Amino acid sequence: MTPEDLLVEADRCVKCGLCLTVCPTYRLLASEADSPRGRISLIQALAKNEIDLHSHVEQHLDRCLNCRACESACPSGVKYGSLLDASRSAITTEHRKKPLLKRLLRQLSHAQKLNFWIRLYHITRRTGLLALAKILPFSRLRQLLTMADQLPVNPADRTGFYASKIPTGKKVQLFTGCIGSKLDDNLIKSAIHILTSLGYAVDIPSDSQCCGALHRHNGFIEEAEQQCDAIRKQTTKSGAQKLITLATACHLELVEQQASRLPLASISDFLLQLADKEMPELAPLPIKAALHRPCSSRDNSDWQILNKIPQLELVELAENELCCGAAGSYILTQPELSNQLGELKLSHLKTSGAKILITTNTGCAMQFRQQIKQAGLAIEVCHPIELIYQQWNRAATNPATR
Repeated sequence: MTPEDLLVEADRCVKCGLCLTVCPTYRLLASEADSPRGRISLIQALAKNEIDLHSHVEQHLDRCLNCRACESACPSGVKYGSLLDASRSAITTEHRKKPLLKRLLRQLSHAQKLNFWIRLYHITRRTGLLALAKILPFSRLRQLLTMADQLPVNPADRTGFYASKIPTGKKVQLFTGCIGSKLDDNLIKSAIHILTSLGYAVDIPSDSQCCGALHRHNGFIEEAEQQCDAIRKQTTKSGAQKLITLATACHLELVEQQASRLPLASISDFLLQLADKEMPELAPLPIKAALHRPCSSRDNSDWQILNKIPQLELVELAENELCCGAAGSYILTQPELSNQLGELKLSHLKTSGAKILITTNTGCAMQFRQQIKQAGLAIEVCHPIELIYQQWNRAATNPATR
């Protein structure tokens, strides 16, 4: 988006204020500068050189979660997310800001580098040094180390080809992402077992890439485009019929940037498209579960797939339209605001009485697990497909449960 395009899009905002009630940061801070229309005004002034970064404009832009709830509320259809990304890109390009964040994102989005840091983290943790680091007065460092506790001690590598258990000749490629490829190992295994059992060979390429969303939303557009270009090249030569995604944030980025040369489907959507006779029987699960809808996905596919589990009492998490505070790297860059939003979600979860929290986004799952752990609650956090596979496996191993 050129500066001229940015101003044209920003000028479409009529400052009506309908976005205010759906904006998480405006709700927390009650500051016009931390609302969508306030930030658009700042973006316009910045683009016209009427203000500079020393006037705290960058602080207000950085506080935005980019949840894009305001886009749904906007009667003029202003593309707020694109405005924010373009503005952050202009700031990082012209002012060379946030070198440490840029380096961190490079480490997180590269599989081998991430493996190294995970192993180093757990080695250092055993020495007790990290416990001391967590009491230092640096909130971002404390948050990073606290969230890192969720990383596996021995990160698995699930890249490779998995043959179909039924000779159908069908093949799909599975997009596991960067952090998700390490943190969501049980989900990846569940997806592989389901797909291969249904007659689909599964390919997870060794050169799998990050979707680029973390880079793009922090203003590093060039790095994001490099990731997307690599995915386009990889999917062009794949030979698969579809690219199946597991995390909604990755799925949204791939769709909006047209980064896949293969037809794209979330795993829930993919399973829903199958004929009923192809879906396996699932064991009953008489338990209450709350469904969280990430900002990156507001559709109904996860609700529909979960309703195939007999006796599951599924409820919507209250205020599902409000961001949980994870928002990609926001959980690390704005820990105070992120935790406030997370605590609000946790209060709704406790009120629901659910024993399982279901979400389809890796960052959201990390946020909920951390909040649940800090509160000392016994609530499981999982992806819909993990629950589907669990009940499928139970039905297969114990026919009496059907």
